[in-house]
Amino acid sequence: MTQEPQLQKILFASSVAEEKTLFLDLIRIKNLAYKVFFPKTIQEADQMVTENSVDIIITDTDFANGAFADWLSLWPRPFILLAYYGEEGRINDLIRDEACSFILRDSEQRHLGALPIMIRKVLNIRESLDRQNVHLQISERRYMELVSNIPDIVYTLDGDGRFIYVNDAVIQLGYTPSDLIGRHFSSILEEEDVPRVSRQMVLKRLGGQKTGVLGAPKLFDERRTGQRMTRNLVVRLKNKPPEPGKLATASVYSYGEISCVGLTLPEYEGSAIGTVGIIRDITQRQKEELKLKENLHIKEVLLKEIHHRIKNNLQVVSSLLNLQSSTLEDPEARSIFYDSQNQIQSMAMVHEQLYQSDDLQSIDINGFITSLVTYLFRSYEVDSSRVTSYIQCESINFGVDQAIPLSLIINELISNSIKHGLARTGGSIWIRLELQENDTIHLEVRDSGSGLPEGFQIESLQSMGMQLVKALCEQLNGKLSWENKSGSLFVVVFPYIPPVRENIF
Repeated sequence: MTQEPQLQKILFASSVAEEKTLFLDLIRIKNLAYKVFFPKTIQEADQMVTENSVDIIITDTDFANGAFADWLSLWPRPFILLAYYGEEGRINDLIRDEACSFILRDSEQRHLGALPIMIRKVLNIRESLDRQNVHLQISERRYMELVSNIPDIVYTLDGDGRFIYVNDAVIQLGYTPSDLIGRHFSSILEEEDVPRVSRQMVLKRLGGQKTGVLGAPKLFDERRTGQRMTRNLVVRLKNKPPEPGKLATASVYSYGEISCVGLTLPEYEGSAIGTVGIIRDITQRQKEELKLKENLHIKEVLLKEIHHRIKNNLQVVSSLLNLQSSTLEDPEARSIFYDSQNQIQSMAMVHEQLYQSDDLQSIDINGFITSLVTYLFRSYEVDSSRVTSYIQCESINFGVDQAIPLSLIINELISNSIKHGLARTGGSIWIRLELQENDTIHLEVRDSGSGLPEGFQIESLQSMGMQLVKALCEQLNGKLSWENKSGSLFVVVFPYIPPVRENIF
């Protein structure tokens, strides 16, 4: 059994009556599978299109005094215009869909013979477009399902910062997407956060200042496009207020991390650039970071207390040595106690510097040397009018492993200059410390005293202090040298080890 071809439904609305008759003759002669409707008015045309699911419309610019042609865009149907030469401008205004076309009329009505070809072409194009649209709709639906179901809040704002889209993830704040459409983004922010992240407020406050890429403000309603976008902006998000008579939730707000960029909105042509962005819930991470900061602060306080107590304990030992030395009658024994007291005090000063430093793991040697020299001058009761000190020291941070032996070396060398070089004659002490290009520390301690004895060798000295200097230099993997240079000059060179800030907790 042969299946009859499916009839193509055509609305033929021509202002030329003869065309109706000739088109019917053409259908009969060529046995075309058409079912044609001939309306007399716009109302009939509307009814026929709606009730009969018309596949294509054929009309001209004069049917119903041209009103019908103006209404063609109201029906989602392809159409063919029957037009005269000279109506090109009108045709251009009406045909904006590639599935629509036109035929120029011929005075002998030969244009009607081309209608079946044009009908087939237009319907094929429309069928192809429909198939493409189906694929686009499927892709769009899949994309929207993906966006709607990801855990991060995805949103789009218009040029005024109002929601025009938000996915279902906003439910975690107690809202539905429909609750927010048309509302300003700031309505979900904690009030205190709005002034620092809102374009309207931030840009007004900057007053046209040039911030550069790095200093550019982070905004929730970002309208910059390309590389200059807002990243990792942390804000507090308000939960939806409870309905009257219901208790509020325990959490007043959550932490959200916003990344967004400017977006041109074709559907809002002519309006300001909008914003598309993502909000990631970082509430748990933020709570953990706050807890870590609190724990870190507590442990920093404890570590400071440790350094403070070590300093105090060393000072107690120093005071005990001082008390004990006062009972000694032998000047040499008293001097040994005195030197030990200064050595302990220099170590105490290192812990004091660590206690006062920001990172608790390094000290600035410049400030330390100045404090140490001041202490030693006061300890040995040096007359500042007779003995002067000159300190040339770079601002270098030392870790405790190098700071303590270095402090003891400086203590011994300065003490030696004061006691043996300048105690009777007066003069000057120069201390110079610098970091050289090969990452070595160069320390010089020089005085203007009587200088070192001829043939001086540190190995031959029985002095505990100089033996200590030699041992400490070896501990630093350094070298000790000396010479007479209008007084005594000691040079200590050792490799510099930058303090590494470790996670000591």
